[in-house]
Amino acid sequence: MRKGLLGSSNAALVIVSNTSPLIALKHAEILHALGLLLKSVVVPPAVLAELKVKEEEVFSKLEFLQVIAPQNKEMVFHLKRIVDEGEAEAITLAVEHSAWLLIDDLKGRKVARRLGVKVVGTLGILKIAKQKEFLSDVGSAIKRMKARGFYIADEIVDRFLKEVDEEG
Repeated sequence: MRKGLLGSSNAALVIVSNTSPLIALKHAEILHALGLLLKSVVVPPAVLAELKVKEEEVFSKLEFLQVIAPQNKEMVFHLKRIVDEGEAEAITLAVEHSAWLLIDDLKGRKVARRLGVKVVGTLGILKIAKQKEFLSDVGSAIKRMKARGFYIADEIVDRFLKEVDEEG
C-alpha cells in the first residue's frame, strides 16, 4: 500500500519528474523546496537533455537531482506514440520504481494514471511546500511562474488559492 507523497512519518521520498514542473518551480523561485521536501528527484536522460537546453547551469548544480535511465525500452517506445520522449521515459521510470510522478501535462497525467502511477503537479508541490511551511505565499510563487510563461487558467489558480487559504 502506497502512503501519501511524503509518507505518514513525513520522511522524504524519491519522486520521478518530467521537465516542465522543474522549470516552473525554478521560475517560481522555489526549486530549493524540492530538496527540502524530497530525498531526491529522479529524472530520465531525455528530461535531463531538455533541462540542459533550457537551464543547464541551474539544474546541473542541484544535489538532489539524480539521472536514471528507464530499463523497459519497449514501454518507452510505445509511450512515445502518445506523449513526448521525456514524458515517456519519466512515466516508464515511475512505473518501474513504483514512484510518484511530478508532471503537469494533462495527457501525460492520464497515461500515467492508467498505468497505476500516482501523479502530482506543480501546484501540488506548492501546496505541500506551504503545508510544510517551506513556503508562506503560494500566490506570489504562481505569479512569478506565470510572469515567466507558465500557463495555468485563472479559474484553476483561484480555486487552488482558496484551497490553500489564500485570496486570488
